Amino acid sequence: MNFIARPFGVLMEFIYNNLAFQNYGMAIIVFTLFVKLILLPLSVKQQRSMERQQAIAPELEALKKKYAGDNKKLQEEQMNLYSKYGISPMSGCLPMLIQLPLILIIYQIVRQPLTYIVGLASNVVERLANLVKATGIKNVDEIGINAYFLDGRIEDFQKIAGSGSQLINTKFLKIFDLGLTPSWQIGAWGDQWKVYLPLLLIPFLAVGSSYLQMWITNRINNGPKKKKDSEPNPMTGLAGITKFLPLMTFVIAFLVPAGLGFYWTVSNVFNILQTILIKKLFNKKKKEGSV
Repeated sequence: MNFIARPFGVLMEFIYNNLAFQNYGMAIIVFTLFVKLILLPLSVKQQRSMERQQAIAPELEALKKKYAGDNKKLQEEQMNLYSKYGISPMSGCLPMLIQLPLILIIYQIVRQPLTYIVGLASNVVERLANLVKATGIKNVDEIGINAYFLDGRIEDFQKIAGSGSQLINTKFLKIFDLGLTPSWQIGAWGDQWKVYLPLLLIPFLAVGSSYLQMWITNRINNGPKKKKDSEPNPMTGLAGITKFLPLMTFVIAFLVPAGLGFYWTVSNVFNILQTILIKKLFNKKKKEGSV
């Protein structure tokens, strides 16, 4: 992912310095918006496919009843029906599949800000790490290096990294340090409890916004669930798979820098707004007869 992460890191650096006024949290928000705009055509295609599947749900149900004992024939007729209406059953999965490499890329960026955002070479990062280790600090990573030199040692940093090099202030709203990793180990916080306590919100916001996004998306696309519905709606075919994903988000958010959990939360909020707006656009086009 390194060769892909670096261009995204350059984008993050541009946003951080020019659009977010060197505010790390705001940079993540604007970065997420850029990503959503890039993926917007795929998202529109996904939701259009879902709309069409919803429209042909009665025909799909009729096929299930007609070929209840012949799965092979049922699948064949379903594919013919999809082809007739120009529906790709897999089109709804593509945006979800793209999200995984994006998350891995963003993880690389927030874990190694000096490499991917600042753009330092590996040998320069190693020299900085050795200097920090010489002070007695162990297990030094790029976030730790960044924090060490940001604490009144910028001139020392620039002597090694170059006079034009900068550090990344990972604080957001003067409360959240998005470079640190949330931790349940309260006893290990020590006198840093004011730093780690707010970070506990990040995993809960990430998982809460994930479930809210799923609920709103299903509500908008499928309508209120009817008690008499005995067959799953074709729109919710991936529901069984996706229900556990927010729980994975919750667990992972305690293993990675808070910046990634913050990205998840912001991404979910944008997804909710995007789903609502696209739905309104489709409803308007339906009234005009253009869908």
